[in-house]
Amino acid sequence: MKQRNLYRLVVGALMVISGLASMILTAGEAITGSMLLFAGCAFLAVGIVRHRQYGDDLESDERSRKIGAYGLSYAWLTGLFFMFALFWLDYLNLLRLGTQSALALSVVVLALSGRLYQVYLFRKGDIE
Repeated sequence: MKQRNLYRLVVGALMVISGLASMILTAGEAITGSMLLFAGCAFLAVGIVRHRQYGDDLESDERSRKIGAYGLSYAWLTGLFFMFALFWLDYLNLLRLGTQSALALSVVVLALSGRLYQVYLFRKGDIE
């Protein structure tokens, strides 16, 4: 097992244990505990999936780094256009969102578009 995946598993397990302990010890305040619990589960899932998917082989090469960079560039542009649209919708009083809602939507659009562009470009092949 690669050191990186082992670190992910160890950190994930520690976060899950800390989250459970925090939830048990603070009866009324479970936000911190649940955040630690979900983050720990995410670390564990990524560590397990990466180990099963790649094993001891290389995780990335020049082609995959290039595709990843292009996908994130496209996602950045998509997020920029999305925020531009949100601005104009608010300015023209067509859609009124609070700050938290607008930021949350922007983060979701950036994250999802980044992943979708990368999946599309990996299936397509190479960037020209």
